[in-house]
Amino acid sequence: MIHTGVASIRHAKEHVSWTLAQLEKIAEAFEARGSLLVFGIFLPVYLSIATTIARRKLIWDDEFFTLYLSRPHTMAQMLEGLKTGADQHPPLFYYLIHQITAVFGLSHFTLRLLPIAGFGLMCICLFYLLRNRTSVLWAFLGMLMPLTSSAIYYATEARGYGSMLGFCALSLLAWQRLTSSHKRRVLWLCTLFFAAALAVSSHYYAVLFFFALALGEIARILQLRRIDIWVWLALSGAAVPPLAFLSIIRSANSYSAHFWAVPIWGSLLEFYPGILGPLANILILGAIPFLIAALRSESYEQPGSKRILRHFSTYEVVAWGCIIAVPFFAMFLAKFVTHGFTERYALAGIIGAIVAICHFGFAVAPRPRSFPLLLCCAALLFFVVSGIRMTRIHALSVTRLSEQMSLLDRHTESPLALSDITVFHQVSFYSPRKTIQNVSYVANAESSVKYLQQDTVDRGLLDLRPWFPLQIVPSQTFLAEHREFLVYAYIGAWSWLTYDLLPPHYDTRILERYNSDMLLSARRINDAPPTSAAQPDPIAPTDELFRKISADGPSLCKQWMSHDSFCDLVEQQRQKALQTPLIPRQSIR
Repeated sequence: MIHTGVASIRHAKEHVSWTLAQLEKIAEAFEARGSLLVFGIFLPVYLSIATTIARRKLIWDDEFFTLYLSRPHTMAQMLEGLKTGADQHPPLFYYLIHQITAVFGLSHFTLRLLPIAGFGLMCICLFYLLRNRTSVLWAFLGMLMPLTSSAIYYATEARGYGSMLGFCALSLLAWQRLTSSHKRRVLWLCTLFFAAALAVSSHYYAVLFFFALALGEIARILQLRRIDIWVWLALSGAAVPPLAFLSIIRSANSYSAHFWAVPIWGSLLEFYPGILGPLANILILGAIPFLIAALRSESYEQPGSKRILRHFSTYEVVAWGCIIAVPFFAMFLAKFVTHGFTERYALAGIIGAIVAICHFGFAVAPRPRSFPLLLCCAALLFFVVSGIRMTRIHALSVTRLSEQMSLLDRHTESPLALSDITVFHQVSFYSPRKTIQNVSYVANAESSVKYLQQDTVDRGLLDLRPWFPLQIVPSQTFLAEHREFLVYAYIGAWSWLTYDLLPPHYDTRILERYNSDMLLSARRINDAPPTSAAQPDPIAPTDELFRKISADGPSLCKQWMSHDSFCDLVEQQRQKALQTPLIPRQSIR
């Protein structure tokens, strides 16, 4: 029995060694083929999944800002909308979206084409940032890590975060090439300047990434005892957008008093665990038994193999560390200047984190090569499975919206206040024009502050009525004009209206319910509406974009994206839901 057990252990060890040896051969072949095989895998996988999601995902709140503010034909018209301060993205971002949709036509895909390209650019730059310092497989892992992180959401989000990440990574690559070699210096200087300008033109918080790079350049001055004035001039590209649009930035500051995203120091502890996502924990736990098996295997020490250690300049380490600290810089800025922070504002920090993780992994375990190979396979599998899952979730979102639209369609003859802002945005865009003529968003910045401690949504929508094709009505006006009306709302952090519709001023009752949303009937039983005195409305009804669009015809989705089949799909789902009794589904909010 003892001899049998020993033989079994020996056989198992031989099997493990043989398996690791075969994986080493595959990894060696992969390394030999270099970049060609990497891009042959990455581009088809990334583009197919990102494109599928972009084509089949409903537009939501923030993306509607991008859609509506990029539609004016001139930069001057866009600037007028941005001067309200209701949105904090730089003007050039909207202009780039406008040009893309003008050239390729407006659709759900083209609206998101810039972030798809930007996010892909970040992954490619990460590969080249790591390629010469580690190995092909570790660089490939760095390229794939963003696909497994929570940041992948912004690859198909029609906002500036995807393009910001791409231009920030390109800037870091240009800075690395400038500080480590004199080849193609003019090309890399120009690349750094324009990438810096475009990064901050995608989102103003990108300036913190270049603050981190500047700290790295200061460390370089101290280490080399000389100033590279051309690099500083190239880095100054990051200052061009804030200086050019300083008046617009000041307008946006007026929203900071009651901004929706309150900065909290403690949220920094959740930043990287949340951004890197669940795969990072799985890989770390999975790496331990693999490395133990690999290090004990005879195949680990191959004839002629040498342990490769890379030594980095102090200024490079300082730059990476400061980029990782971008969330801290963003929180500091939010606490004392802007008074608004959410994790996506500091998203560029993930670039430094991935570079540091892959450099560390290569330094700790340069061999066996099969280790990063297995991590790359796990990352690819995770991305594909997650992409399929997200596609199914977006399909369920279409079903949910169609059922909500069918519920509202049965009550559109009565005045209806829709206080769920996401549903209001989507219903206004995807429903036929006739069915939304009595559907309004009732806005009141003071009530929003009173009940929700923020006025970002209500104040912004009131200011942007000339640019948004939405029926936004000040609450004082709506409540004065309608003694009886319907309300579609939910009790939550973004809906305040139901708190005002209480006795002794209003009698309310539930008519229908869909998951956490409720359709209420409200009747005023007191002559005086329970709101503050009406203030003069600075925007005349004739200036509202909603009133300038025909009340008949198909949805705005179909009118503006006439060749987009997704608009037809949503309408087909709506028609199907109208013919089916409404059965509340499990909420996917």
